[in-house]
Amino acid sequence: MKKILVSTFLLAFCINFAYALSWSQLKSWTNKDIEPDVKYNIETEGYNVRVYEFTPLTDPGSTCIMTFTNEKMGMFCFNKSKDAIKKK
Repeated sequence: MKKILVSTFLLAFCINFAYALSWSQLKSWTNKDIEPDVKYNIETEGYNVRVYEFTPLTDPGSTCIMTFTNEKMGMFCFNKSKDAIKKK
């Protein structure tokens, strides 16, 4: 009886652990982390807007800007100016 109880507990623990690890977490473990080029907050009334600017690894001639609030997220990418490319 004690073996069945321990086996049931271990099985329940393993199932809960498997649910805690989502498929996207498992797939993203091998992804490369990059730091944003610039990150800052924009002071607005009623919102905490966080902004991240980064250069995509697949297109070094572009800049992408991501904005986050507590409710929404947005992203816009555009080509860098020739002067910005020269600075790098």
